[in-house]
Amino acid sequence: MAYVKRLTIKATLYKALKYIVNPDKTNEKILISSNKCSQNEKVAIKEMRTLKKIHEKEDGIQGFHFIQSFKKGEVSEEEAHQIGKEWTAKFLDDNFQYILSTHTDRDHIHNHIVINSVGLNGKKYNSCVNEREDIRRYSDLVCLEHGLSIIERKGKVKYRSYKEWLESKNNTSWKDIVREDIDFIISSSGSFEEFIQKMKSEGYYIKHGSNVKYMTFKKSGMKKAVRGKTLGEDYSEEVIKERIKYKEFNISHLNTKSFRRYKISQRAFEYHVGKLIYKSEYVNTNVRLIILLFKSIFRNNQNNYEKNISSVKYTYAQKKIIAGIRDLTSSLNLLDKYNIKTRGDVKNTIQELEDRISAEDLILSKLNDLHVKSAAVMTEIELYQKYEKYYHEYNNSILKSAYRKKHEYEISKYESCKERLLKFGLKKSEFKSFKAKHENIIIRMEAVQEEKENIYQELYGINKLNSYLDHENRKQTCREVSLEKDSDSKSEKER
Repeated sequence: MAYVKRLTIKATLYKALKYIVNPDKTNEKILISSNKCSQNEKVAIKEMRTLKKIHEKEDGIQGFHFIQSFKKGEVSEEEAHQIGKEWTAKFLDDNFQYILSTHTDRDHIHNHIVINSVGLNGKKYNSCVNEREDIRRYSDLVCLEHGLSIIERKGKVKYRSYKEWLESKNNTSWKDIVREDIDFIISSSGSFEEFIQKMKSEGYYIKHGSNVKYMTFKKSGMKKAVRGKTLGEDYSEEVIKERIKYKEFNISHLNTKSFRRYKISQRAFEYHVGKLIYKSEYVNTNVRLIILLFKSIFRNNQNNYEKNISSVKYTYAQKKIIAGIRDLTSSLNLLDKYNIKTRGDVKNTIQELEDRISAEDLILSKLNDLHVKSAAVMTEIELYQKYEKYYHEYNNSILKSAYRKKHEYEISKYESCKERLLKFGLKKSEFKSFKAKHENIIIRMEAVQEEKENIYQELYGINKLNSYLDHENRKQTCREVSLEKDSDSKSEKER
């Protein structure tokens, strides 16, 4: 992804050149290129001023400063510099003196291009609304050619690896991450003070105490802090203190008159879990048995769970069991679809789905290559059509000189697009059919990506199923949950 910005230089052209070639910002001047002038700012400013003097255009705007910024970690400094060179070649048409530098002194790599306001043909650079739109479009095109993401580009097909898909599924937001961190730290903290210290060691900045209205959490990388109360009822300062106080009894505090406590006998768990090992080798049977075991965790409030009554509150671990029930129930359809009967069938199905993803990736890679090439041509076609009317009006104008002066950018861009399209070997009569082919490529890419997303979903389900079938993983999940509802038991309160 590249963000593009243009600045006008009215009087400080040398200052701009000196800034962009700073050795501290450009890896000791390694990442510097130039066109039709020296890379040395002192020599370059003399060459630019000489050109202005030759064409008697020393007054007015002295130059333009373009900035092209890339998403953090998306591109290397060498590739960013190459992208800058290709980008300037497209929108400057080799007609302007400029120095290009790539700065690496910040988290995100960015290019700086400072150009002379006067071109080699004696005409001044024409800055206008159309020009701003076009330079951004050319930047997007070059980024696309390098396989980078772009900003809101129509027709761009976003495709991801299974790892990226899984990460987006499992880490949906910062709030989810903060909740999980809090739950984990509570489980290993003996006091509120220890909880705060451990959260800080995980990279959190926390505001709490009587001098603040709401407890807030901010982890390294987050743009802004999040209030505990916005994470849910279990994450305010008061409730976190109670969760730590009662955690040895597996008690979750609720905003009700009484506590709901769910606890299970460890012996009972081990007995039921152990029995599953000796059941039928058929996966379908075992899945149904595991679902029944998970449901038994909620036997004391099963009716409330099925009806989804809002007054029933669950701990993080209990929610994990509910998710397990849903995952396993969903997997039953996959067992039928892929005729899965044994654990060996599960592993074979995982391999089959991974092979299908690889095959779709190969198709998508070929389509993407076609898309990049056709997108370059489509850019020229669309700009040609956009500015064609200015060229015809110019030809039909009585005051050609005045009209051209007013619409210099549009007419020049039309002429350069026409020249490029001739090099592509494309006639005007072929524009419509080429556009149809380009759109068909996009449709095919979207269809392949949709198929990949469906396979991802099934692979995720089968992998989840495989993890639940693993004896040790299943035992660990069961240990995390409490059963036995006994909110009114005095003996439970005194334990």
